[in-house]
Amino acid sequence: MTTKVNYSNQLLNIETGQQIEKSQLTIFDRQGKINKRVINIVNTSIDELLKNIEQGGESYHIYFPQEIEKELPEPLMKQISKEITANEVRVLTAIVILAQFAKSKGELYYWDKINRAYFEVDLPSVYKVMGIGETRGKQRELVKKAFFSLNDKKFLIVEDDNLTISKLVEIHKIDKKNPNLFKITVEGLFFNFDKSKNYQNRYFHIPSDINKQIRKVTIGRPNAGVELFIKCLYQAKHCSKDGKVEYSYSKVYKLMKLENLVKNRNTGRIKDTIQKAFDIAKKLDLISNVEMGETNLREKKYILTFTP
Repeated sequence: MTTKVNYSNQLLNIETGQQIEKSQLTIFDRQGKINKRVINIVNTSIDELLKNIEQGGESYHIYFPQEIEKELPEPLMKQISKEITANEVRVLTAIVILAQFAKSKGELYYWDKINRAYFEVDLPSVYKVMGIGETRGKQRELVKKAFFSLNDKKFLIVEDDNLTISKLVEIHKIDKKNPNLFKITVEGLFFNFDKSKNYQNRYFHIPSDINKQIRKVTIGRPNAGVELFIKCLYQAKHCSKDGKVEYSYSKVYKLMKLENLVKNRNTGRIKDTIQKAFDIAKKLDLISNVEMGETNLREKKYILTFTP
C-alpha cells in the first residue's frame, strides 16, 4: 500500500497563486481594492529587488498571487517575476515528502521564532522520490536546476493577519565533500507543528510516490498547470463528502494558470491542456468520470467523480 503524506493547503494555494481572496479584509478593503498595508509590503519588496539588480546584489524573482500580479505593469513583471515551472512543482512536492521522512527519523529541526524548519537533502533521494532512474542524466540536471531556481524565488505568504515575502526553500550550504548534499530551510507552512490551530483543515493527503506516478502516465513535456491541478484534485477528494467535485471553467482556468497560454499566444492549446489534466487524473485512478454542466450563472462547469 502506498504511503500517504500531508500536503499543506496553504502551500498549494501559493503554488497556484490563490493564497489571497477578495473576502480577506486584511488584504482587500470593502470595495475590493488591495489595501495600503499590502501595497506597501509589495512595493517595498519590489524596490528592494530592483535595488539589488541595479547594484549587482542577490539575484532572485518574486512569484506574486494572481490578484496582485494583474495590478502590476507587464514590463515590470517580466523584470522581477518568473512563473513556477513543472519541474519546480515536482521538486516542491519532493521536498515536502522528504522533509516528512526526515521528521519521522528525528532529523528535521523546527525554529518557532522564524517559523522555518531545517534538514539535509541529498539529490539522489530527490531523484528517487521523483521516479528518475540513475541513467537519466538530462532529467537529473533539470531537477537540479529547478532546485536552485526555487532557491532564487520569493513568494507572498499569508499567515493569519501577517504577510511576508520570503523564500519557501532556501539552500544554506552545499557539502564540500558531497556536492549532492544540501543543507536547507523551508517555511513552516510545509508542515504541521501546532495541532491547536485546527490543523486537520490545513492539510490533505497525497501518495508519497505521486511524482513517480505522474511521470509514468504523462505523455510529452510536463506542464506546471496540469500537475498543480492534479494536486488540487487530491485536495478536493480529501474534502469531498459525496465523491464528487465541481469546478467552473473560470476556476479551472485560474488553478491551471491558463492565462499563460493566452499571454504566449497559445490560446488554441487551452482545451487540450484541460483534457490532458483529466486524462492524467483518470490514468492515476484519481477520477473515474467527467461530466459537463452549467453553473447558476450559465457558465460551463466540470463535474468530476472520484474513484473510490
